[in-house]
Amino acid sequence: MKENIKDILEKVVLFCLSPVLAPVNLLVTAKNRKYIKKPLGQFITVSGHKMSVYVTGRGEHTIVFLPGLWRTCPILDFKPLFSQLEDEYRIVVPEKYGYGQSDIVKENRDFETIVEQYREALSKLEIKPPYILCAHSLSGHDVQLWEQKYPEEVEAFIGLDANIANCPEIDFNYKHLWWEDRFLERFYAITGYIRTADLYGLDKALSKEEVRVIKELAVRNNGNYDCYSEELNYLAAHKLINSRPLPTQPTLQFVDTPEWYQDGVMKPHKKDEWDDHMITWVKAHQEYVDYVASVSPARIIHRSTGHVMHHYDYVEMAEEIKEFLREVFP
Repeated sequence: MKENIKDILEKVVLFCLSPVLAPVNLLVTAKNRKYIKKPLGQFITVSGHKMSVYVTGRGEHTIVFLPGLWRTCPILDFKPLFSQLEDEYRIVVPEKYGYGQSDIVKENRDFETIVEQYREALSKLEIKPPYILCAHSLSGHDVQLWEQKYPEEVEAFIGLDANIANCPEIDFNYKHLWWEDRFLERFYAITGYIRTADLYGLDKALSKEEVRVIKELAVRNNGNYDCYSEELNYLAAHKLINSRPLPTQPTLQFVDTPEWYQDGVMKPHKKDEWDDHMITWVKAHQEYVDYVASVSPARIIHRSTGHVMHHYDYVEMAEEIKEFLREVFP
């Protein structure tokens, strides 16, 4: 209750100060534009718009990193992890529209279109399949659609606490979504308040200049229509994936598992409204891994460092990825 009151008061104060904060933010943004002007990757034209794609590393196999919803800058978001892998694998990070330095296209962002645009980007870069797709959060649905439609193009699925077909369906309150993820998030960007947001470990894993880039891109990208449209299309993608046979390509699933729920046993802890969801989430990933394991190599690794575990545990996770892929490709 105290946190709710604090949150409401924070919003009220911010709204009252917005006539001052907004013009100040315009000046700060103009001054800091230099931080996001330099391309982090290369730009290619996909579906008539400009997409940023980062390519590095070398190796026989290609790992393509796909970001979670609302991740400000996928290239820097994944950098701590892929920097540990680029010595053995070619790394590709395409920034879909609305993310990083790619265009904000203000078009419907259904998941099938997103998959086709990823494929077009890789084709234009002459990076041929098959790929190891490494997806965080909601992009797990991108991977499973890809696996179902083009199974020969995906040789493994690495999930970073990823949404998968048999995860519980999220019943979005769309009015709440518009208020929280469209209006308020854009408001935080316009006032510059978004620069104070928690980076969940990235501020320690990246350089000061890279952190500055993320903060300035947050002002540009936060609350944009493209990401909001993805949320609106989530349910359709979830239903589509579940209407088809589940993929059976090799999979390694990293799953955010509470410390109070280990080995399928709940330990005494302070109850939270998300407890049931967390347990269902963990069980769904275990069921999926067990299903794939009857056909292909499959493994689940439990971590308790949160949904963006790759910001904190990137060294250990990279070694676990390498170990799994050596098993898949001996």
